[in-house]
Amino acid sequence: MEAGALKELRHRFGLAQEALARIIGVSVRTVARWEAGQSGPSPLAGRQLRALSDLDRILREMFRPESIPDWLGRPLNRLGNRTPRDVLVTEGAESLLRLVRQIAPPG
Repeated sequence: MEAGALKELRHRFGLAQEALARIIGVSVRTVARWEAGQSGPSPLAGRQLRALSDLDRILREMFRPESIPDWLGRPLNRLGNRTPRDVLVTEGAESLLRLVRQIAPPG
């Protein structure tokens, strides 16, 4: 994933570098290096970034792009009244991706 695309993806999810670093399991400095194009993610971090990118694609198919930040910040009964963003930050992109695939209309 290119540096500009990573930063744009992070912004679409309303995440600070700190939150993205936590999701992926790297340091904030590492995220900053990726966004500056100074280095690239490891294979494991790349897997997490692909899951986040897949999640973004599915959400854009389910919702208008401008409504995604609202959905991410809305507590949902299905998530034990947690927000999707909370699940993303605490459990990772792959966990939220699995949940979203369960509620996504067949495509």
